[in-house]
Amino acid sequence: MNLDERKKKILSSVVEDYIVSAEPVGSKTLVDKYHLKYSSATIRNEMKLLEEGGYLEQPHVSAGRIPSTKGYRYYVDNLMKDKKLSLVDINYIDNSITGYGDTEKLLEQAADVVSKILLRPTLLTLQNQDLLENIKIVKISDKLLLIVLMSKNGTVKDCFAKITDSVPEKVVDELTGVLNKNLVGTPLENLSIALNAVIKKELSAFSFILGQICESIKYELSKDVKKISSNVESILDLPEFSDIEKVKKFMNILSTKDVIDKTLQNTIDNELGIVIGSESKEVMLKDYSIISLNIETEERKIGKLSVVSPKRLDYSKTISTLKYINNKFKTLITNNDKDKKGG
Repeated sequence: MNLDERKKKILSSVVEDYIVSAEPVGSKTLVDKYHLKYSSATIRNEMKLLEEGGYLEQPHVSAGRIPSTKGYRYYVDNLMKDKKLSLVDINYIDNSITGYGDTEKLLEQAADVVSKILLRPTLLTLQNQDLLENIKIVKISDKLLLIVLMSKNGTVKDCFAKITDSVPEKVVDELTGVLNKNLVGTPLENLSIALNAVIKKELSAFSFILGQICESIKYELSKDVKKISSNVESILDLPEFSDIEKVKKFMNILSTKDVIDKTLQNTIDNELGIVIGSESKEVMLKDYSIISLNIETEERKIGKLSVVSPKRLDYSKTISTLKYINNKFKTLITNNDKDKKGG
């Protein structure tokens, strides 16, 4: 279904009104509020066609329409206008991210700032450019293994893997060899992706044991590189969370972060990633959107900031906020690197 200019104008107005009001939008609202040069009857007919095309939804028979995932996607890709940040937001960002402290501290400040400006939880993913040097698996007991990860920079991480069946020492040594063969030299930030590849390649030889070991390693790595900055009070004020059960489910998504991690894997190579509702392929995220931006300089990747929200979100302001912070980081990190070299 190709959208003509009239349908585009109506869809854009519905999305923008719903983002602000959180109420289904009817034809009278569009006529009175947006002064569209069409009759109410014409607008109703066009909204019906947009619904049939999958761009709008009608939550109740007597209600107006709200954007669908497809409608939001079309709006973001084709209709959304760039939004300049207010001077209040710019000053708040500039005064909150001071430029003092290490990179991780600056990113934590940034995540907190984004969360407070947008009133949405913000996930911080730190980039770790250190390389894996060695993996050692030690059999503690018949059903418990210790996995030790050593990096080029000397970082040592360890975790335990509980397994359901006893593993002979010979198999432990073979597993150690398989992991080292496939993973040594891998950047720690890419280790989770590399582990998935190892599972697909080697799983038939080592049954489910390798899968359990890899999951333990991925969980250990995720603890250090992902942090959440959550403006809980603001979340509770959103109309989407008037039902306490929805609040519990959303907080569970934020606390476990597993489904978010899987979704972010699909945007790992994109500077700006926007995943809306069912596009994530994760049932738990069908009502939510994730907007993520890589924070990086010309020389290195620093981290990723990801805003997690119900689909009803000011996408333009979110993107503008993330981009402004990224530009600020480029200046801060470049200056800090120069100071280190000069010192």
